Amino acid sequence: MLFPGPLKSNGSPARMIAVMFFGLLVLGFLMVRRTGKVRRIQPGVLILVLYFFLWLTTYGVALLNFDPSPGSAATDASMTRSLIALIANVGLGLYVVTRVRTTRQRNFVMGCLLFGMAFVCLVGLLQSVASVDLRFLLQPPGFVISTDTLSLVERAGVERALGTSEHAIEYSILTASALPLALYFARFAETRNRRILSVAVCGLAILTVPTGVSRTGVIALGAALLVLMLAHTVRQIAIGLVVGLVAIGGYMTAFPNIVKALWETILTSDKDPSVLGRTADYATVSETFRAHPAFGLGLGASPPEIYGLLDNEWLQAVVQGGLVGVAAMIALAGGGIFGIAAALRCASNTRERYQAYVLGAIFAAVLVSSFTFDLFGFQQATFLFFITFGLLWSGYTVEVPSRPTRARRVLRSTPTAESLRT
Repeated sequence: MLFPGPLKSNGSPARMIAVMFFGLLVLGFLMVRRTGKVRRIQPGVLILVLYFFLWLTTYGVALLNFDPSPGSAATDASMTRSLIALIANVGLGLYVVTRVRTTRQRNFVMGCLLFGMAFVCLVGLLQSVASVDLRFLLQPPGFVISTDTLSLVERAGVERALGTSEHAIEYSILTASALPLALYFARFAETRNRRILSVAVCGLAILTVPTGVSRTGVIALGAALLVLMLAHTVRQIAIGLVVGLVAIGGYMTAFPNIVKALWETILTSDKDPSVLGRTADYATVSETFRAHPAFGLGLGASPPEIYGLLDNEWLQAVVQGGLVGVAAMIALAGGGIFGIAAALRCASNTRERYQAYVLGAIFAAVLVSSFTFDLFGFQQATFLFFITFGLLWSGYTVEVPSRPTRARRVLRSTPTAESLRT
């Protein structure tokens, strides 16, 4: 749901708030006086700033080579929208890194994420089981609906649930990410009622991951569980495997059509049109890379109306950014992985350590999906990615060594006879 006007996807309230965060951070950097005795820097901020300026460089190069012909209106609009999206994504990540400082604040942000994901899972479950679609139920006055997926799409004879997302892949990533987050609150929530509710959300996430009938969702869930395994003992992992097998057996009994559709989707991947379309993109990407190896076509300079959809964020980086765009993606992905280590280093107790692994599991789930669909073209998954990145780095700072100051020489004059008399 968006504000009416020419902004299209950038007219969503969430993206406009994220752009406002970026403006507040820039204003604070220029106006706020730093009074700390010891200078400290946050590596997460440096990584996001590096990512921002690398993509901004490709945008600038594209502007220099831009031909303002009548047929380039779509490219011009796509570049503008991509720049706004870049500012929003980086602004959101920077705001979380710099403003979320304590474990309690991280828990609050994670609780808000879990609440939103639980609603996504509930909507998706109702779509799949009861054919009830609540996506457009809460439409504030003055907003408009801008989506091409007004009805659910079938795969292997089963309607693919969307939740509140634009695509079933994004929905599957959100449901897979909800599982480790719900496990965290089921274990460490402050009250008994919250722990019980978190257990219920955990079960809801398990029920809804397959309803998107998405291979990417299965891969994302596997990546999240692999990271989360590091926080458990061998005995706990064995118990979890047994519970998982029982859950799979129960799911096959209760929802055989969904399981059959998902299984057929996995087995027939080599014949799936979406997979064949991805592999066919390699030739187009290689030609574009040979023509523009360093900076690519530029940020947003490959609109889907002209170049088609690339279901791979890394291929998108090659086309739009060339080597610079790939370097930006590597910096962001590698920064998130190192952020897991930074969060573990800052952990002072079992709860904070488990929190770091949960955030790492969510980051891994979203990151692996970037190889199978255009991640940054979908707002909910993108915001989850940058929020998780910010939470991982929010508690880690590095002290900057101060420059050694040279001792000033104090010249003492020898006392004279007149000074001794006085």
